[in-house]
Amino acid sequence: MSNVMNSIPNMQAENIGSKLKPLYMIKGFIELPCWNGYYLNDEAYKGREDRVITGGRIVQFVDGEIAPDKSLHFSAEQINAYTYLMKHQEDIKHSIVQGLKREFPRLLSDEYASWEQEAPHFPKLSEEREDFDFQDYIGPESISISEDSKDEVAYINWQFRCRWDIEHGFQVVTHKDRVIEIGPDVDIWNIYKDNGTYEQELKAYNDRVSVSCPRKQKKWWQFWW
Repeated sequence: MSNVMNSIPNMQAENIGSKLKPLYMIKGFIELPCWNGYYLNDEAYKGREDRVITGGRIVQFVDGEIAPDKSLHFSAEQINAYTYLMKHQEDIKHSIVQGLKREFPRLLSDEYASWEQEAPHFPKLSEEREDFDFQDYIGPESISISEDSKDEVAYINWQFRCRWDIEHGFQVVTHKDRVIEIGPDVDIWNIYKDNGTYEQELKAYNDRVSVSCPRKQKKWWQFWW
């Protein structure tokens, strides 16, 4: 790990456990103005309009290292991912929106086949013109900068809110401006395939559990979504 402290701004060690049994995670926020106005939460039950992202502020987690003095240490790959995201946020958003356009028919047939797809909270395929961007239907609730990396840049895991599944939303994995996966529950093994560590990770997994086929593994941050 790098010895650079707080090199990703607006982050802190947060205790998600108790005083007797503390469990710390690195949590803060990032500001990505390109997502301003995108859907964030349904507040119709409060008699108010849907909440949208304002100021570009999105919750951010980093799978970094917390020292005993609570100082934060991030890898160079994680810092590179943060820097790339800040510089290329529009390109990344475009890739995510276009990726969702490509994947949405599959999601409708595979993941949401039994859902009421004619309900108003589902975008219609007929709406998906060239300039359609899902703004009224989706918005990133949080991102997590992973410890996994490729070409000296870490992967970023996005948790999106969406109007068609307000309880669970969906997830996206990106590397730079590439979309690796989109779905209700992303699979860490697809990252291993992308960065060339699949065989190594599979062997390590099999050595640990003595089985031939891995199940989906969740990162620590996914247990809180």
